[in-house]
Amino acid sequence: MKKSGRIQPLKNLASRHEQQAARTLGQSRSQLGEKQDRLQELFSYREEYQQRFQRDAEKGIGVTQLQAYHSFMQQLDEAISQQRIQVEQAEQRCSTVSAQWRETHIRTQVLDKTIQRLRAQENQQAEKISQREIDDQIGGRYCLHAD
Repeated sequence: MKKSGRIQPLKNLASRHEQQAARTLGQSRSQLGEKQDRLQELFSYREEYQQRFQRDAEKGIGVTQLQAYHSFMQQLDEAISQQRIQVEQAEQRCSTVSAQWRETHIRTQVLDKTIQRLRAQENQQAEKISQREIDDQIGGRYCLHAD
């Protein structure tokens, strides 16, 4: 069996690993996007709630409403803080998974280039052999006619 043929199963396996890594990377990016969207929603909701409170405060609000507002804002701030942590974790995971994909991609490319190089060498070798056979046939005919 030719060298290129012996390496092909390794390249196929590397390609499957690369495809799996790409799927994992896609999922990781999707999860990151969802977490970022959720964080943005929380920011928007906090801003909206704060504006509503300011409008109500201009009209005058009681102590109970003020305490409820502060309590709710603390809950929102805590939710935002927790969501930021989730976004950071998702970013780190995405970075790790991206590095893993790059690694598998490079491995696949190296095997692919190796196979291409080996096939080119095998083709050159086959051409040399073919040319030698043709030369031998022509040389043999020439010698027969020269006699």
